[in-house]
This record gives sequence, C-alpha cells and structure tokens, in this order.
Amino acid sequence: MKNIFDAAVNAEIFRGKALLKVLVAALDKEPKLQAAYKRLAVAWPKRSIGAETFLGIIRWSFLLELVKQPKIETTKFEVRWTDRLGQDDPRFAAYEECLKMSILLATEVAEAVDDPEKRTLIEAFAHHNLVPYELPIDYRRRKKTGRLHVASNVEWLWGGVPRKTVLLRDLLLGEEAGKHLKTFDVAYKSKIDVKTYLTDRVLTGAHKTNREKRWETHPASVHYALRRDCLEIEHELMQQLCRFDGFPKGIRDQLVAKKLINSTTDTFRCPITFEPLSFAKFEEEIHNPIAGKSTFQVGHLNPLKAVNDDPRSGHTAKNISWVSANGNRIQGSLSLGEARVMIKRIAANYARFKV
Repeated sequence: MKNIFDAAVNAEIFRGKALLKVLVAALDKEPKLQAAYKRLAVAWPKRSIGAETFLGIIRWSFLLELVKQPKIETTKFEVRWTDRLGQDDPRFAAYEECLKMSILLATEVAEAVDDPEKRTLIEAFAHHNLVPYELPIDYRRRKKTGRLHVASNVEWLWGGVPRKTVLLRDLLLGEEAGKHLKTFDVAYKSKIDVKTYLTDRVLTGAHKTNREKRWETHPASVHYALRRDCLEIEHELMQQLCRFDGFPKGIRDQLVAKKLINSTTDTFRCPITFEPLSFAKFEEEIHNPIAGKSTFQVGHLNPLKAVNDDPRSGHTAKNISWVSANGNRIQGSLSLGEARVMIKRIAANYARFKV
C-alpha cells in the first residue's frame, strides 16, 4: 500500500476519495484494517459516514499538509516519510509506524460504533466538519523533539470539551437555530475555522507557515497547537458569542440545558474597549458584509511570541477572544496587559490636562 500513498501525493491534484477507492481494493493485504473498514461500512450502510471516518483515519495516520516552499503561499499533501521532513523532524514517521497507527485507530472506532455516545460523536463530525477529514483524533502530548507521530502517542477524544464542541456545533448548524442558521453557519466558516484551526501567514523565523493545520506545523513553532486545544478554542469563541448582547434567549437556554455551554449570563465585552458586543450588529454584518471591513474580529489577547506552558501566551482558549475592530486597532502588537496600561495612562493624561 505504500506505493498507493506515494502515487496519491505525487498526483497534480490530491483526491481523497480516489485514494480511498484504491486502498479499499488493496485491503486484503492488511486483514485487521480491512475488518475495521467493513465494520464501519456495516454501521452506516445507507450513508458515507463509515467511509469518511475510515478515510479520516488514513489521512491522519499516513499524510500531512506542508506549506509549499519557498513562496509560503499554499499547502501540499505529503506522506509522513517524505524526504522533505527528514528523520529528525518530530512529524516524520516510517510507513510501518503509520500502518500500525491506522490499525490501532480503526480498530478502536470500529468497536466504538456499538456505543451510542461515541457513535453520535462520529456522526456529528460527519454532519458538520470545519476542516476536511475532521475526526476527534489527537496526540496525547506535544513533543518538540523525538517522535511525535507514533501509535503510542495518539488517541481518540471521546468526551470532555471536544465532545461538547462538536455537539454545540451540530445544534447551532441544525434546525434548532431557526432563522439564525445562516448567521451561525457564516460565523463558523468565515470567522472561526481559519482563526481556530489554521496557521497565519508567517514568512520569518525557523518555522514558516501559511494555512497549515495547527497540529501539523512543527511542534516547536509558536503557531502549533494540539487538536484538542483548537476544539477548546472553538468552544470558547462560541460561548462568548452566546453572551453577545441580544443573543436569542431561547437558543441560549437550550444550550445551557443540554450543558453545551456554561450558564454565565453577563454580557460579553470587547477585552480592550470593554464595550458590549451586539449580536444584532454581528448578524447584520454577517448578512450584509462590506468587503475589507469587519467590526467583529478574533485575535490572541497576547501575541504568539514564545513556546512555553503558560496557557495565556499560546494558541489556547485562555488566550483568544472576540475583539471589536476598535479594540484590535488600539491593541496592535501589544499584549492585553500592555494595551490596558496604555489606555489607563492616556485616560489619566486626559483627566490631568482636562482635555
């Protein structure tokens, strides 16, 4: 099967479904993987969820998207054993290790289809994914050196915040959203998915990035984040949105009752200007956008400058927030604390000089 993967990434355009079709025909060489695929196909006989889940496992185990060099303008699929990574890169993995990982993940999810909660979670990801081939699979821990992509360092995320995140997404993008469905749909697709899951364009430093999956950029990069951290960021941003002034009470009450968000009722405010953020104005901007203008933005409270264990300095739920356009302009490249000190100093100057 190794040759099948090599051919898929060397094609002019990568096609996941075409890869899956060729792989399925060759699964008789890997009976454990074949058995898992058949179990998933039986679990969802009239839908493609089983095939999509299997393809997501294959995508995670064998492939990654690296930003193209030297222009840093887009990404390209590569196999984990690509020469471009080199064996000293934590993301590198030999074909045999990738195969071991795929069998481990596929076998576990095949067994999980009989668990109603786990089955519901897989279906929720299939219904509304924000990134292609999205599944609740993650590394157990970030490894900046050594081997990151090994079978012993991966796991399924069946509960906790990842589960609440995708079930919240599933509800807000379903019929329960009523007339606000488009608002939530655009919010997820144009405001949240890129800022949450993909890297910014970074042309300097050791680790240049541009729209890579956060968990596929180099783990020593300040732009790296585990998938669970990204899911937690999505959940936090949607919780904040649910606290915008004028957010539909009926929807919010339903989310609280299902324990998908917390019961905090205070209005969410821009962390820089402390002005309340209006859901009505947010919805108006969603339905009537103006090119190049955005009143509601998502940003890091403290710039991504160093790799450390402080949850307020990296790509984490504690370091990201909705910010008003005015707040974002005022903050610039400052940290949240630096911006607030500056504002207080300006206010004191205005008071002192009676401006």
